[in-house]
Amino acid sequence: MSKAKEKKEVTTNQGKKHLFGSSEKSDFILNMSAESAQKLCGVYSIIAVLVLCVITIPYYFTQNIKYGMDESVNRTLYLNEKFIFFISAAVLAVGFVGFIIFLIANMKKQVELKDNKSLIVPLAVVLLSVISCLLSADIFTSFYGYLDRSEGMLTILGYWGLFAAGMTVTADDRRIKLSDFIVGIGAFEAIVGILQAIPATAKIVPNYFKEIFSGFSSGGMTYTKEYIATGFLCTPFALAAVLTVISAFALNGMLYDDKKARKIFYAISLALMTAADILACVVPAILGLGAVYVISLIIAAVKSGFAKDKKPFIACLVAFIVAGGIFAGLFASNEFRLMDEKIIFHDSFDRLSITGTGRGDDTEQWIYPYLWDDGMYTAEQNLIWGTGPDNWGTIFESGAIIDRSYNEYIDLLQSRGLIIFALTIVFLIMTIVKMCKLVAGFMKDKNGWTGCAVSAAVLCYLIQAFFNISSVTSSPYFWIAAGLVWSFTAVKSSAKKKS
Repeated sequence: MSKAKEKKEVTTNQGKKHLFGSSEKSDFILNMSAESAQKLCGVYSIIAVLVLCVITIPYYFTQNIKYGMDESVNRTLYLNEKFIFFISAAVLAVGFVGFIIFLIANMKKQVELKDNKSLIVPLAVVLLSVISCLLSADIFTSFYGYLDRSEGMLTILGYWGLFAAGMTVTADDRRIKLSDFIVGIGAFEAIVGILQAIPATAKIVPNYFKEIFSGFSSGGMTYTKEYIATGFLCTPFALAAVLTVISAFALNGMLYDDKKARKIFYAISLALMTAADILACVVPAILGLGAVYVISLIIAAVKSGFAKDKKPFIACLVAFIVAGGIFAGLFASNEFRLMDEKIIFHDSFDRLSITGTGRGDDTEQWIYPYLWDDGMYTAEQNLIWGTGPDNWGTIFESGAIIDRSYNEYIDLLQSRGLIIFALTIVFLIMTIVKMCKLVAGFMKDKNGWTGCAVSAAVLCYLIQAFFNISSVTSSPYFWIAAGLVWSFTAVKSSAKKKS
């Protein structure tokens, strides 16, 4: 019996590959099936978005917990100042694992590098960003990021790792499951945001924008109660960016998915996100949300001509009208107001303590062109390699009143220079071309609705980015969505996979 058992144990390993001569238990990745590889990639992407959602919550609930005193400046230290670093650390961690998942996907033929030679462009962006960091006047800040901004070189690597993770989700049913979790996160953030904007519930829901800095008086700094929605994403601008991306998933899933339960869940989530987006009280929220509805309505109209099915178009039109009704109701009740400038300076002065209290000169110019002028001037002074990622010191030396221009494209140009800016634009153009092909394929039923959803999500994010900034709490969702766009061509021989 023992010999037979020994023989059986030997034969189970015959024909198996092993890493470094190890046992088959330790090299399960090498021997996993294609279906298991697809599951691994899909499950990891779900874990990544859940981590990104959960990691921001402690930052809110510790904002009033004191843990010490900085004697040098007589400043009370709060526990949230420690937790903010966990957010950027989480982005780096999930991004690093994302690269590993990408390598596994390549090993298991879920991603074919030979079919994706254009990945040389993002690789060049990463490598040249390292040069921009090394040439910065403050290498330490450019590498690790500054305080709560935390968008140094390490975070940039985390973003690209999330893009890589998204690109590995090549099975359409895995994309749909990932979409379910993403929409769930959007609904969660929306509910928190709505509660933050209601005075009765705002008292118990933590928020950094419940009171807005309004100036100085004889008694010190004065604040006004505003009750602005942020979710657990740190700022209204971050909430605007995240809900722009997720609303596209929710709307398209509601229109085109076959399962009634999912349609209902997505519809409820979309209504919540629409209300929360409006309560963020900033331009990119309205712009991004409007773009989602308009672009989806156009796609539904064209799709109805191909498929001879008017139901998605009618449903999208109804959703658009309902969104307009929500906006009208909030506007009529004085709950909607645009407070971009106050929010921008409250965020940088009160929450981050990295700038002054506002514009020093007397001007009626809209805040966005004013900040864009500052950003373009800084970019001109640091044209080739920029100031270095997150290097606010050099930006202030150029005369800027704040460390961001509130235009992601200008921010990229001023922080990392013309070469990286041009390569990033090339990457975005390639992504948009892929998106157009996905939508065209969706019209002809060559791929599922997730292709349409991720295309709308990325495009609408790029639109609202003209009035927004990148952030460790919002940008990861864009990079995952961009990776999902590329996942459809991860293996050209199989444009549409199902596990």
